[in-house]
Amino acid sequence: MSTARISLSAEMASEADRPSPAGTSIRGASALTQAVAGGARSTMVAKPSTSPRDRKNRKKADRLIKEAAEALELRRYKEVENLYDKAIALLDRPSPGLWMHRLTAASKAANHDYVVDNYERIRAMVTSDEELAIVDHTLIDCLIAAGCFREALKTAEVWSVRKTKSSTAIKSVAGVIHSRLGDFDKAIAAQKSILAAEPTHVLARWHLALHQLEAGHLPAAFDTYEARWELPEFPSERRTFDIPRWNGENIEGKRILVWREQGVGDEIRFAGVLPDLVSAGARITLECSAKLVALFKTSFPDVEVRAVRRPAERKPEDYQDFDFEVPIGSLARFFRSTVAEMQARCTPWLKRDAIVEERLRAAMQAAPQLPVIGLCWRSSNQNLHRNQNYVRPEHLAAFKLLGRSGFICLQYDECSAEVSLMRELGLPVTVFSSIDQMNDLMAASRLAGACDLVISAGTATAELAAGLGVPTIIFGRKQSQIQLGTDGVPWHPATRYRPLDSEDPMTVVKSILFNWPDIAAWAESASVSGRQIDWRLSAPALE
Repeated sequence: MSTARISLSAEMASEADRPSPAGTSIRGASALTQAVAGGARSTMVAKPSTSPRDRKNRKKADRLIKEAAEALELRRYKEVENLYDKAIALLDRPSPGLWMHRLTAASKAANHDYVVDNYERIRAMVTSDEELAIVDHTLIDCLIAAGCFREALKTAEVWSVRKTKSSTAIKSVAGVIHSRLGDFDKAIAAQKSILAAEPTHVLARWHLALHQLEAGHLPAAFDTYEARWELPEFPSERRTFDIPRWNGENIEGKRILVWREQGVGDEIRFAGVLPDLVSAGARITLECSAKLVALFKTSFPDVEVRAVRRPAERKPEDYQDFDFEVPIGSLARFFRSTVAEMQARCTPWLKRDAIVEERLRAAMQAAPQLPVIGLCWRSSNQNLHRNQNYVRPEHLAAFKLLGRSGFICLQYDECSAEVSLMRELGLPVTVFSSIDQMNDLMAASRLAGACDLVISAGTATAELAAGLGVPTIIFGRKQSQIQLGTDGVPWHPATRYRPLDSEDPMTVVKSILFNWPDIAAWAESASVSGRQIDWRLSAPALE
């Protein structure tokens, strides 16, 4: 449900993470496995230094460490790394604790190469069980990011029987690993066992929410999901108001503030529940990302839509006369408490513009009956962990086998080299370079609406297409939270889900090609565009 990073174990990625080159191999995977097996360890041990240089620079280092702690609170993980590096460079003998925090910063910044290169050396420095648990936790997170789940579980289980503050967190991460291996019963049991002993353990409660969502245990999952606001690293702003939080009371005639949280894709998905709030008779003000204002104003004429302001720019009068406030991710808890309700009540919630869609199709010289397919293969936010949810552009080039279909690039960031590669491999992808799909989401939605089928990674692009009612195939890791224990996506009216297989990067493409007759029939029946598409034109030329 979330698209921002809390920790690798919490299965999110930070907006502060810098993208790595698309399609890079997992440099650290084999090295990580070797690290688990053990190897030669450095005998380096930090000792107090009394050199004049060290004494002179210690105060400077202390200031840098303090700045690093402040940057950590703001989740500026790359900055934290740089500050620790500067502090370490100033000291003759940096303490084991400083090196340990440097390793943890690398893990949070998704700098897995640093973890691979320095884990053994830093582990050899630390002495207490607590410090060892923290260092091993970074390795476990890195192994999870690399998809080495069984190796990660082996290391985690060593700590599950030991008693330190950090070993309890590792036990919670072991539950995450069980969920990634598809065993939700074990995952849920792991978190509940922690909570039985420590009812206030926030990380375990958060992980329990994720597992319950993955398993489709509603409404319990939605109730537990409220733990996100207690998690220190949850990326959304914790807003406070002199307004009561709405907890499902009768809302008819009441004025309610609904406010954004998490990423743009999450905002779009959660907004699908707004029509339920409108039907309940509420007078709604929605504060959303600035880039969504135009689209949401058009889509929700009964809602007052405004861009959320920065804290320093907010005025008290903007929040007067509200009866309630609620974060947008909490709405489903009150209106769609079961998977069956989610599926029954979900209809397209974003407004389309048929005239603009037809102009776009004409601009790409697509005949009225031609099937047009939109493609988005990754997020702009890439790292070792998140790349498990994406495919490479050359894999999508196999869609050239889909008869006389047209193709639109729905990748919303710089991707000219990737598109050139697909074209070289024979896939005729149309790029509307005049549309800023990253920031002009109204125009991006029109482009998605011009498609008869969208095939996308789990990005804001997929959420736009699904919200419009465009038949959408989303691909990603197995047992995604948005599936709610089903083989589809109950949040959306017309979406199918295809899991990726790390052992076979062509899994999704082959699944679509070899099941094309069924997919084409589904897309034709699920479409709300009103276009008369001849899906026979897309029949794949398979040998």
